[in-house]
Parts: sequence; C-alpha cells; structure tokens
Amino acid sequence: MIIRHKDLVNKGYSAYQIKKMVNDKKLYFVKKGVYSTDENVNYFEVIAKKHPNAIYTLETACYIYKLKKDMPKLYYVASKQKDRKMKEEYIKQIFMTDSLYTIGVNNMTYMGVNIKAYDLERTLIEVVRNKTNIENDSYREIIESYSKISKLLNKRKLEEYLPNFKDPKIIERINHEVFKTQ
Repeated sequence: MIIRHKDLVNKGYSAYQIKKMVNDKKLYFVKKGVYSTDENVNYFEVIAKKHPNAIYTLETACYIYKLKKDMPKLYYVASKQKDRKMKEEYIKQIFMTDSLYTIGVNNMTYMGVNIKAYDLERTLIEVVRNKTNIENDSYREIIESYSKISKLLNKRKLEEYLPNFKDPKIIERINHEVFKTQ
C-alpha cells in the first residue's frame, strides 16, 4: 500500500518514527513524500495517490486494456492544461484542454488500484491523433489489436467523441486502419 508522508504525519508519526520504520523495513521509501508498505512498488498506485486526477492515456492505456504487450517505458497520463507539471521521471504528462480532458474517462480497478483511464474509444482517438509521437512498431501493434476487437468498439461513442476533435484525418485513419473501410 502506498502512503504519503503527510498522511503518516496526520496519523501522529514523527519524522524519527517514519525513518525508524524505513530502517526496520516496515515501510519502504519510494520517493520524496511517498512510502510503500510493500518492497515491490506498484507505480499505478503511486501515481493514483500522488496525482488523483491523472488519466491514463496513449500507450499506457493500451497496455492496461491489453492492446499492447509490453509496458511502455513511461506512464502516459493526461491532465488539465492548467495543472501543475508532474516532475516524476517515469511520467509523460500530456496537457489537455479542459473541454477534451473529461471525454471518455473510465474509473476502473487495475492491479488492485482505483485508477482513471480513457475508455477504448477515446484511447483509439488519442492513439490516432498522436500517431507521429508513437514508435511505428508500437503504433502498428496497437492498431492491429484494435482491428481484432473492432466489432466490440462502441461506434456510437466514437461518433459522439469525434466532433470534439477538429482533425478530419482522425476519422479517415480510424475507418481505414481499424475498420478497414475506405
């Protein structure tokens, strides 16, 4: 379990007691202000505790939905445009305009942690929108996975989401690459 330093202090633990728990391996230091009760740290839980408004997107969301085999090197998360910059080296923060930020948010449990991730349809739009920022092999793997589950995608949701994104090439790419239509 991930515990923030301020939560430990609020429970009455002093800096000395916290340090002693770390030395006795009752707590494990993760990063400044964050501790874990487990030696193996679940970074999904760390991010959920430290950045509760972060929404998993792009390759990380694809990994969560098993559209991609390998976990990306960075955790891709979306945040509002005016949110503070996340300084963790393992996070790639994507700033979204407020109008796009909440479209397709899915609250779910992943690896025993309550997280937010964009749903399958919104993740598809994000992947296609960011095609040039994703490695070609990774993009192909994700699109092939989407093609395999294309019948499961909610087309009504896609039709509802797409007008919010101004680029008409998104619709063309999705139809051509995922649904195999012209």
